[in-house]
Amino acid sequence: MKARPVEELAKKLRLKIAPEVLEQALLHSSYSNEKNDPRGSNERLEFLGDAVIGLAVTSYLFKQYPDDDEGQLTKAKSVVVSRPMLAEKAKEIGLPLYLRLGKGEEANHGRERPNNMGNAFEALMGVIFLERGFSYAARFIIRYLKDEIERCMNEQSATGDYKSLLQETAQRLFSCRPTYTVTETNGKAHRAQFTVTVAVAGHRGNGRGRTKKEAEQAAAKQLYLMLEEF
Repeated sequence: MKARPVEELAKKLRLKIAPEVLEQALLHSSYSNEKNDPRGSNERLEFLGDAVIGLAVTSYLFKQYPDDDEGQLTKAKSVVVSRPMLAEKAKEIGLPLYLRLGKGEEANHGRERPNNMGNAFEALMGVIFLERGFSYAARFIIRYLKDEIERCMNEQSATGDYKSLLQETAQRLFSCRPTYTVTETNGKAHRAQFTVTVAVAGHRGNGRGRTKKEAEQAAAKQLYLMLEEF
């Protein structure tokens, strides 16, 4: 399949960026190596675009959701800026049609690979940032990711607990489930205070509460926020 003209993409996305500059975001390493293209591949732009997308989404979350805590914002961001999500958005705007691929990559269905699509989306954001600045790039990014951000935040509000978030993170990072242990109980029955320890793959969090459930939530929050730093 022959890649479509970059001018067509610029027109479709209403980007006032020179075609030869825009094309740099679409140069797969297989194409650059095969053609010995002095411009190289889009990998450096991908690196830049990844940071631009992360900052744009983080800034939007911080401003639009002032009542939500760090854990909820972190969870939403990790989903929205994930490679599968960016690949989906790349496909949504038709980016695969404009990729410059080497013959081997083309023959091996390179246009359909999520990694190639996600990389191209990041590289495109890198070009937009360089040519039009962060404010313009951030508006462009949020235009395509806003619905996904809202969906993630709404889902968290519906579930609303750190035990669920911790379980998802534990399965994603370590393929295991958290274990909760009541380590201390103080006070009389009607004024009891529980201390709970939660463990995931050698990592631990502690929490206190007037009920076991409350203490478990506090412990889960502490460990979840720690694991999200990984």
